[in-house]
Amino acid sequence: MSKNTKGHTHTSRTIQSVFVLLLLSLFACLSTFLVTIGAQIYRHSVESAEENSNSRIMTAVVRSAVWAEDGGEVKIEKFENLGITSLTIVNDYDGEKYYKRLYCAMDPDPLDGEPRSYLWESFSSEETEFTAENGESLCELNGFEPSIDGETLKVDLESSNGTKSTIRIAMRTGGAAE
Repeated sequence: MSKNTKGHTHTSRTIQSVFVLLLLSLFACLSTFLVTIGAQIYRHSVESAEENSNSRIMTAVVRSAVWAEDGGEVKIEKFENLGITSLTIVNDYDGEKYYKRLYCAMDPDPLDGEPRSYLWESFSSEETEFTAENGESLCELNGFEPSIDGETLKVDLESSNGTKSTIRIAMRTGGAAE
């Protein structure tokens, strides 16, 4: 009888050990699976937040630039030789004219070697000839099409991910000119 009990105990312990190893293996696999899924969800959330942030930045930059300089003349300039259409706000400070321009242009010197289009802002006096490189890049942007209809400014924007936005701003004090 003691032989049978000893063999039965040995088999019972083996089954318990195998069961514990299977449970630990299942726990390890499920933990790895959950961490992987969590990382993917986090990555997607970060990308989504970045796209949303870029969209808000590109519309806010245009709106605030126009509102801040609304006392000046707002016009659309086309620089055919550069392939740029600029939303230009002209202000007269003590008899000297200054131009604030918003436009979309390629980055002349990309860090990663991949050419990208950006929304740029340039501020210069009337003596300074306009070049796309003299501005400061604000955010990545694929398209920027400003137009003026009477006292309403309309700007069509396209973000780097292809999302399109339209901004309509009623000019408060400054004159608008096409």
